[in-house]
Amino acid sequence: MKKISHEMNLKKWTGIVEECRNSGQTAVKWCDENNINIKTYYYWQRKVCSAVCNELAITNNNVEKTPAFAEVMIPSIKSSEVAITLNLNNISLQIHNGADETVIAQTLRILKSIC
Repeated sequence: MKKISHEMNLKKWTGIVEECRNSGQTAVKWCDENNINIKTYYYWQRKVCSAVCNELAITNNNVEKTPAFAEVMIPSIKSSEVAITLNLNNISLQIHNGADETVIAQTLRILKSIC
């Protein structure tokens, strides 16, 4: 009976984790909007990931245990390309692709304070 209950919970938790991940929002924001405690969500996520890993270990038990490599394609974004240009009076600000999010946020806060 305990195993059936655990399987039902895993199914429910898997659905919740998938819904959150497919939402395009951060886990914190999605959980807040869906009235789910973030610690509870991370607990469910950990349980789902653990179950998947255990299933993979059982499935791959007969597979030779040698390292495997996979090529991961990273979209090419040229960091030298200008993504945004802001002109204000005699000031010109260019933000390049790949700019750090915190630098952009700080820059916009400074601009807001002087405008």
